[in-house]
Amino acid sequence: MANWSWRNKLPSVHDYRTTARARNENERIVCVLNPKAAAGSAGDRLGELRRAVERAFVHGEVVVSEGPGHATVLARQAVKDGADIVAAVGGDGTCNEVVNGFFENGKLLRRTATFTIIPWGTGSDLAKSLRAPSGIEDALWVASTGMTLPTDAGIVRFQTAEGEQERVFLNVAGFGANGDVVHRANTSSKRFGGRATFLQATVGSIMGYRAQRTRLTWEGPDGPGEWEGDLFSAFVANGHYCGGGMHMGRGGSMHDGLLDLTIIPELGTARLMASTWRLYDGTAHEIGGVRRVQIRSLKAESVGEDRMLIDLDGEQPGWLSAEFRCVERQLQVRGGWLRSPLLEHNREVWDGRGFRKT
Repeated sequence: MANWSWRNKLPSVHDYRTTARARNENERIVCVLNPKAAAGSAGDRLGELRRAVERAFVHGEVVVSEGPGHATVLARQAVKDGADIVAAVGGDGTCNEVVNGFFENGKLLRRTATFTIIPWGTGSDLAKSLRAPSGIEDALWVASTGMTLPTDAGIVRFQTAEGEQERVFLNVAGFGANGDVVHRANTSSKRFGGRATFLQATVGSIMGYRAQRTRLTWEGPDGPGEWEGDLFSAFVANGHYCGGGMHMGRGGSMHDGLLDLTIIPELGTARLMASTWRLYDGTAHEIGGVRRVQIRSLKAESVGEDRMLIDLDGEQPGWLSAEFRCVERQLQVRGGWLRSPLLEHNREVWDGRGFRKT
């Protein structure tokens, strides 16, 4: 029997034989493939993907995006055409584009449509939160038989060269050095994989990014709050992981109607470098001066004259000022959970001061 890690566990832990899996006869899936994913190799495996979809679903098809933003168009058309499941095939950027296809003008198009992922890219941080396995056959098995949960999403309104725009994010957003990290990562070759790419970009930003005066105001379960100061970085987490494995959403939930805001002020290059490991083990909140709060909405404004770039699920679409809000448990998401995350015993939750077991 195969030795599966937690991220590769499937809904049926007793059957690892792909030939024994029944086809899904009741749902129609549309897989939106980014051919540039996996350092440009995903498009070369289109035939393999189509055969795998045919084995997993009686009713399924694969559509291929042709450039930036096209995956959103394809996903939105699939949702409008009545697809039961729309899957993002690629990395975190592809997932973000496909999720945006479920919404139009800030509103969910159809509550019965389900989002899922077939991880196939340089960065697949969302896959860790959704417990989605990396192999095509196993990921399609989760898409076919996995648990579906009503899930939160974030919506952010921000500035671009074309004027104000609005986008959805499912995993983690941010601004400050985050946007600089994403810009560095997305303009690199990514030949060493997601974690190494983002780690190199993070070190580059720590060495070269200049903190900017920023004003934050928010509403949360504990009432209104505010912060102003020289900001190095801020994370707005719905999911758990970002940036090639940074654990910035530890103890949070994608199903509680809340986002987790982590504020990292200017700490100095030496201190930031010495604390980098805390970004990956979920203890960034323990760095002196760092603040973490739960929010329902956030307004972020750059007080300085320089543009402060934002990051949405590993993409860099614009800059501050921006307004973030949580859309509570509207999007249906199918993942590889063996039991509902809401029912797990000994789950860590953030209580405003630290983590505690439930």
